[in-house]
Amino acid sequence: MRNTENVAGSPTLGNWINAIKFSLNRSRFSIIVLIVGLGLLLTDQGRDALIAYVADEKSIRVSLAAAFWAFSIWGWSHLLLDVHYDDLPSCLSCYNQCRKWVPRLLGSFAFLVVAFSAYQAEQHVLVWWALGGFIIFIVLVVNRRPVERKLATHLQKSSRYSMKKIASALAKNDIGPDSIPPYESFLEMLGVPVSKNSAVREAWKFRALLTLAMFISFLILAALGIFAPVLLGNTTGSLILFFIWGATWLPLGSWLSYCADKQHVPLIFLLVVIALLSSYFNDNHEIRHPRQAVSVDTRPSVTEALAVWSDANKPHDKKIAVPFVVVATAGGGIRAAYWTATVLGDLHDNSNQFTHSTFALSGVSGGSVGAAVYRALLDVPPQQWMKNCPDGMVECAQRILGQDFLGPLTAAMLYPDLAQRFWPWVWFPDRAAALEQSWEQSFKKVTEVDGLSASISSLKARAGAPSLFLNATWDDNGRRIVGSNLRYAKNIADEVDSFILSNDELAVIGHDLSLSTAAHNSARFPFVSPPGMWKHDGKIAGRLQDGGLFENYGAETALEILDLACKKFACPDADEDMKKNLLNIVPIVILITSDPSLPANLAESPRHYTPVDFGYEIRSTFAAYEQVRSGRGAEAAYRLQQWTDATSGKGKVFTFRMCKNRSTVGHPPLGWALSKAAQLRIKGYLIDDAHTSTEDPLCYHSNATQHQQLLQLLSTNNP
Repeated sequence: MRNTENVAGSPTLGNWINAIKFSLNRSRFSIIVLIVGLGLLLTDQGRDALIAYVADEKSIRVSLAAAFWAFSIWGWSHLLLDVHYDDLPSCLSCYNQCRKWVPRLLGSFAFLVVAFSAYQAEQHVLVWWALGGFIIFIVLVVNRRPVERKLATHLQKSSRYSMKKIASALAKNDIGPDSIPPYESFLEMLGVPVSKNSAVREAWKFRALLTLAMFISFLILAALGIFAPVLLGNTTGSLILFFIWGATWLPLGSWLSYCADKQHVPLIFLLVVIALLSSYFNDNHEIRHPRQAVSVDTRPSVTEALAVWSDANKPHDKKIAVPFVVVATAGGGIRAAYWTATVLGDLHDNSNQFTHSTFALSGVSGGSVGAAVYRALLDVPPQQWMKNCPDGMVECAQRILGQDFLGPLTAAMLYPDLAQRFWPWVWFPDRAAALEQSWEQSFKKVTEVDGLSASISSLKARAGAPSLFLNATWDDNGRRIVGSNLRYAKNIADEVDSFILSNDELAVIGHDLSLSTAAHNSARFPFVSPPGMWKHDGKIAGRLQDGGLFENYGAETALEILDLACKKFACPDADEDMKKNLLNIVPIVILITSDPSLPANLAESPRHYTPVDFGYEIRSTFAAYEQVRSGRGAEAAYRLQQWTDATSGKGKVFTFRMCKNRSTVGHPPLGWALSKAAQLRIKGYLIDDAHTSTEDPLCYHSNATQHQQLLQLLSTNNP
C-alpha cells in the first residue's frame, strides 16, 4: 500500500512553486534537449539549414523529425512524472496539474521553436507546417484520455478476450486532483513484469516495444556515428539528425535521471565532475597523420620556391616588371571557403596568367579550406575534372564546397565525441576527422581524384601552382603557426629575418599533414571543431586552434612573403642596380573577405555598437573577444595594403568582399553548410549586377570593377 501522507497539502503559492520545481527537475533531460535545440535553431547556421531543407523540398521530412522530437520530449517527461517517488510534493492537486501540463508545454515548445526559427528565415511554408504540428499535438495530448476511454468502451463489447484485455488497458481516467502516480518504478512503467495488474501488463507491451525500438535505433545511429559519420550526416542532415538523436537519446537519459532521483544523486553535477576528471586522460583530438606521408625536411624552402617561380616568369625584356601575386583570404566558415573558391576559380578560368603569376595563397579558417580546394584542383588533370565541371574550375570548386559538411560533423559530435567526454580512455574517433573526411569525399565525388587526402608536403613548388600558407593559432603561446608545403630555411639569413615571427607548423608538430587536415588546423573554430593536439614521445606536446583567433586575414604571413620577395627580386622602390641585376616585380595583393560589415576603408573603425544590457559584464567581454578576430585582421590587412601601395604604387591591392544583405533569406552563415539560396547569393557577389539596385550597390560595383581591372592587369606582362 502506497504511503500518501506526504502528498497532502493545500494549493498555496509556495506549494505550486515546489510542484513546478519538482516536475521540471524530473523532466530535466527533456528540458536540456529542448534548450540545445533552441540554441541550434536560433543560430544563423540553424536558420540556413532550415532554408536548405525547404529548398530541397524536405519540409515534410524535417517536420516529421521535429514531431518525433516533440512527442519524445512530451512522452518521456510524462512517463517520468507517472512514477511514484518517495518525496512527492506535499500539494497533490498542484503536482497533478504539473504532471498533466508540464510535459504538454515542453512538447509544444519544440514545435514553436521550429516555427519561430522558420519565421526568422522567412520560410513560411515550414512555419505553417510547424504550427499545424503544434495544433495537432495539442489536440492529441489533451484529448488522448477521452478518446482512449471511448475506444475502450467499444472494445469491451467484443467477445474476443484479447480485445477486452486491450480495452482494460485503455480504460484509464484522466489525471485528477487526487490521482496518485500509477507506477512504483521505472521498470514497471516500461514493461518489466513485476505487477499482477492485467491492465498495467497490457500497457507494458506497447511501452516496452516502443522503448526497445527507440533504444535500438539509438544504438544503430551511434554505431553509424562512430564508424560512418559522413554517411550518416549526409543521409540525414544536421537538423534532422539532431531531432532524431534528441528523441532516441531520451530513453537512456530518462533512465539515468530516474536512477539518480531514486538514490538522491545530483546527476548533472555528477556528470560534470565525470567529464572534468575524464578530460585529464581522454583527449581524442590528435591531429591526423596522412596515409602517405612525406618527410617535412624534404620540402623546398621559400627561397627555393621563389627561384622556381622566377624561372617560370622571366620576361623577354629584363626591364619589364612582372606581377607577383599573393592572395590573403580571410576566415568565416563555409561562406569564406565558398567565396574564396569562387574568386580563385573565376580568376583561373578567365586569366591564363593568374596561376603563373600567383606565388602564394595565405589563408585563415574557411579561407584556408577554399584555398586548399583550389590548390588541390590544380594537381588534377583538367580533362579529369572537366568531365563533371564543364563550366570550368569555378564550377568544380563550388560543387565541392556546396555540400552539407555540418551533417557529418554533427553525427560525430552527437555520438562518439559526446560519449568520449564521459569516458576516461581514448576509445572513440575524433569529430575533427569526420569533418576532414567529408571534405575529402566531396572532392573525390566531384573530381574522381582523392586530392584532399594527399599530403601537403607532396605539393611541388612548380610553375602554375601557388604554394599554400595556412595560418593557425598555437594554443600554447597565442602565436601564429603556419602549415605550408614550403619550409622556413634556417640557414638563409633573408628568409630567417622575414619569417622570424612565424612558426613552421609541420616542423613544430614533427610530421606531415594531409591537405584536409592542414586546412582544418587553420579552421578549428572554437567549440565547433576541437583544438588539434599532437604528441612527442607519447605525451601531449601542444594544441592548435582557429587561425582567426590570432589574425583573421592571413595578412601577416602575406606581408612576410612579400618582404622576402622584395629581397630576392627588385620591387618598384628598389635602387637602379637591383633593377638591372634582378627580376623586376610588381607586388599585387588580392584580399578576399567574407565579412560583410568590413568597411571599404580598412583604416576606418566601424561604429555600429548595440548596447549590451542584460549581463553586460560577461556578455560584452565575450562580444569584445569575437570582434577582436575581425578588428585585428582588418588592421593587419590595412598594413598589408599600405605596404603594397608604398612599394608598388596605387591600385595594386584588389579586394573582393561579400556584400551586406537586407534580407535574412540566403544570408550566408558561418557554419559548415550552405543552402542553395546562400550559394546563389555568394556567386552573385562577384559579377552579378542584379542586386545592385536593392542591396549594397557600392559593394557589388566594387567587386565587378576590381575583377575587371585585375583581369586586365594580368592579361599583360607589363602592369
